[in-house]
Amino acid sequence: MSSTRREILSYIKRRGPMTVQELSRTLQITPMGVRQHLAILERDGFIQSNGIRRGQGRPSRLYGITAEGDKLFPRTYDQFADALLDDLRAVGGDGKVDELLEHRRMRLLEQYRARMAGKEFREKVAVLAQVREEEGYLAEHAQIDRDRFVLIEHNCPIRAVAEAHPQVCRCEMTLFADALGTDVVRTDHILSGAPHCRYLIARPREAGAKP
Repeated sequence: MSSTRREILSYIKRRGPMTVQELSRTLQITPMGVRQHLAILERDGFIQSNGIRRGQGRPSRLYGITAEGDKLFPRTYDQFADALLDDLRAVGGDGKVDELLEHRRMRLLEQYRARMAGKEFREKVAVLAQVREEEGYLAEHAQIDRDRFVLIEHNCPIRAVAEAHPQVCRCEMTLFADALGTDVVRTDHILSGAPHCRYLIARPREAGAKP
């Protein structure tokens, strides 16, 4: 994104929705130049416009930031979560951290199982990959043979938290195993320097031989 478009977003973020003329005066570029940048930002879904009437003149258009555009600004969710777990550990020890993570794991387990309900095992693995993709892990899966599958996560959106609290990763692997009702083994780990996290998943014996 060009520096001018970033500047436009920054001004709108600070001051609220603005018109072309207001942005032109603020940025000291022509209204036509502003409109060109706004057209690109609107096309990409970062801003949206709404018509308003001010006085007796022609209606103006106000340009405001969309939810997608708001995501371009810094977020500190991982630092906040990490600090929160550190504070919990300081107050209640590691046991309290483990208790909180287990509570989260059980909540997610209920959600995962609800989405997998009534599905054959191969479909359950696909659902797991889809859920993890939705959660930001850039996940994909493949079937190695009749009884083995692989889940690969190319991104770790909670990396800062996981680095400070390794039990987060253990909880996730247990979550996968419980949701699928089978053994899950991690063979590659982002925190160990691998480019991705890779999990081998075995079809449970009770699931039968149906492919």
